[in-house]
Amino acid sequence: MPKQVATAHRILLGTAVALLCQACNGAPTETRLHEAEPGDAIVIDGGTIVTLTKAFRPGTPNGLFDGGVSVSAPGVDERSAEVNAVCSMPDLPNWPEYDNIYGRWLEPDEIPGEAGGITDWQLLIYFDGRDQNKGGEPAPAWAKRLAQNACRKDDFEDD
Repeated sequence: MPKQVATAHRILLGTAVALLCQACNGAPTETRLHEAEPGDAIVIDGGTIVTLTKAFRPGTPNGLFDGGVSVSAPGVDERSAEVNAVCSMPDLPNWPEYDNIYGRWLEPDEIPGEAGGITDWQLLIYFDGRDQNKGGEPAPAWAKRLAQNACRKDDFEDD
């Protein structure tokens, strides 16, 4: 009987480990934007997941333009957006004291970068901790986290 108990414990332990590994592998993790490829999650904010659909085009000197993302959240239809970011650095001469992220929602068959100059939302993220909405509608809740990811290549936190 002790052999049977030991075997049962091994089976239960093995099953528990397998289930734990499946749970870990199934949960997406944030990928740093400069390392991300289309299909990678670049923002996870609560139940909202922002996935890269089109790589950002680098601009000069500190811009990332025409990136495409899809946004999924529980109970809400998935949406696509075109996003642009202009990154700054604190105390950099002749540069603003904020990062600037802006974008627009795309129509179902629209591709990021096809139509320029249109912006639905814009968020200025000041280095003193203030945020300022400047667009026609408030920036989505995930925009600040995406700006941190785009502009801060290490841990993408300003704190």
